[in-house]
Amino acid sequence: MLWKIAADSSCDLREGIEPVPGLSFSIVPLKIRVGTREFVDDCGLDMEELKTALKSSDGPTSSACPSPQEWAREFEEADCSIAVTMTSVLSGTFNSAVVARRMVLERHPEKKILVIDTRSTGGHMALLIWKIRNLIAQGLSFPEVARAAVAYNRTLRLLFTLSTFDNLVKNGRMNKLVGFVASSLGIRVVAEAREGKIQVLHKVRGQSRALETLAEEMKRQKPDLAGKPVVISHCNNLPGVRYLTQLLEERFPGVQVSVMETRGLTSYYAEETGILVGF
Repeated sequence: MLWKIAADSSCDLREGIEPVPGLSFSIVPLKIRVGTREFVDDCGLDMEELKTALKSSDGPTSSACPSPQEWAREFEEADCSIAVTMTSVLSGTFNSAVVARRMVLERHPEKKILVIDTRSTGGHMALLIWKIRNLIAQGLSFPEVARAAVAYNRTLRLLFTLSTFDNLVKNGRMNKLVGFVASSLGIRVVAEAREGKIQVLHKVRGQSRALETLAEEMKRQKPDLAGKPVVISHCNNLPGVRYLTQLLEERFPGVQVSVMETRGLTSYYAEETGILVGF
């Protein structure tokens, strides 16, 4: 029996997952549109070219989800497929994958396909993907993997801190007045993805204070993180990552921190120095 894990590119993973016999892993890319140009968020994306285009553009920019046909090609390749998507509240990628599931099952009713709406993005998705990989490695059946994956997804959280909000505001992801005031006053927002929507939790001045606040918020939400995995995604902010890692190691002995650079889609919304933490 062949297994497939497919995720959209907002998971921020660039490399494959640890090999398991009979399991393949694929990234289904989203797109970023800058004026008349379209950047595909795949392994060939030139991040510097994308950032330059965004900074120099005065026109409209937007993101676009994968088509049902792109998801369907992934589902066709395996007997059992699990798709992991970013939140359906902010993107159509979940709905696109659901349409693809229906298309493939009409042709191949024997296949088993699950589409999970993480209601989140970034490191939350990466943690779920790694969990599904481990469940499959244990030799569990499709219903067993599906139940455990859905349950684990409900336990995960995503917090983030940003210094600029231009693209979130332009695309209706954040209130325009809130974004303008925060940017003009040099405020860093500490926020979370709650039920798929952006909820601002704290507004502080300076990166250090923002990261300290983020670490305290993690402790408040999950005081038992010691020894458990955490994923930090960042957009050109290694100093911030190092400081946050230090804070987490002090608060949660043995915490397992993984660090990733944001891919195109997440960089588009997080912008320069943005940090996201899945836990």
